[in-house]
Amino acid sequence: MKKIKYKKSIGLLIVAAGMATTIAQAVPWCHKGTIVQIADVHWGESSILANYPGGVPGGLPPVIYGNVDTHITFTSTNQYANSFAGGGGSFGGYSVPGSGQVLVHPYAPHNYTNAPSLYSTSEGVKFKLKKCYTIPPLVEVFELEKFVGPVLPGEPGGPVVFEPLERIEEMRAYWERAER
Repeated sequence: MKKIKYKKSIGLLIVAAGMATTIAQAVPWCHKGTIVQIADVHWGESSILANYPGGVPGGLPPVIYGNVDTHITFTSTNQYANSFAGGGGSFGGYSVPGSGQVLVHPYAPHNYTNAPSLYSTSEGVKFKLKKCYTIPPLVEVFELEKFVGPVLPGEPGGPVVFEPLERIEEMRAYWERAER
């Protein structure tokens, strides 16, 4: 009876450890960082081939890459993106997964992004480069009041007065609706 309980405990421990590793890997790229588009690039065939490192490989499995042209374009764009990697910055000892990495987001031609087996490098490629920075996303600061001080600089005993900005009630109503 005790051996069965011991085996169940070991089994539950293994399942719990497996679930914990799954949860730990679920953090998305650039979580709590800022993703910035650093370039919108359009390349023709000559630019694709100029950025391809090395010769064209033979025997690529068609299931993975679709065709050799797709592989060349994918490798070229990622090689180019890697030249911008690094320097994601730091912010008070704060860590962001993928800080400093640059991702390639191809968006044209349509057959490169959706049907790679029909793609040819002669069609060129359009892609955006997005970089992860450690800096937390910036928020917009809204000034609700403005300072109205003494009329003349250095005037002693001038009262400190705050006057509301024009149409401040409309702004408050807008933010109250947005929070709902």
